[in-house]
Amino acid sequence: MLVGDIMHRDLTSLAEETTLLEALSLLAAHDTSGLPVLNQSGKVVGFLSEKDILRAVIPGYLGYMDENFSMPDIAKIKSRVNRVGMDPAKNYMSKDAVIFDEKETVSNAIVMLFKKNVRRAPVVRDGSLVGMIDREKILRGFVHENFEDGEVDIPVGGVSL
Repeated sequence: MLVGDIMHRDLTSLAEETTLLEALSLLAAHDTSGLPVLNQSGKVVGFLSEKDILRAVIPGYLGYMDENFSMPDIAKIKSRVNRVGMDPAKNYMSKDAVIFDEKETVSNAIVMLFKKNVRRAPVVRDGSLVGMIDREKILRGFVHENFEDGEVDIPVGGVSL
């Protein structure tokens, strides 16, 4: 099975110059945790995730695991959002994003997603966005491919369907 066989065909993306506030709006509108960033030629050049935005808005965000970390108050966070909100996505995106070719095998994709601790990634053809793949879609693809004949009962919550 290939990534292109099971990818989402949603081409929602960000331009490099999309502001962080615009990016936040798109993430919310599409109920997603991240979107690919495209250059003026339409090539995928990065990925902007909610984690990237949190890093921009809450300095030290990744330090939350450190016992000495203290969360800034909400007024400081809002002030920071106003300051960085007009900055372009390219300033905060992951430039070394995981990107898959549509002809990549799903088994290789799932290994890479887990290895890099990434939930979703862009799928390209000749560098241009053609879709998105995520862990959930891959797992659904496995279920569909392995059980599509209807001969196997899939237990759900201890009950066979």
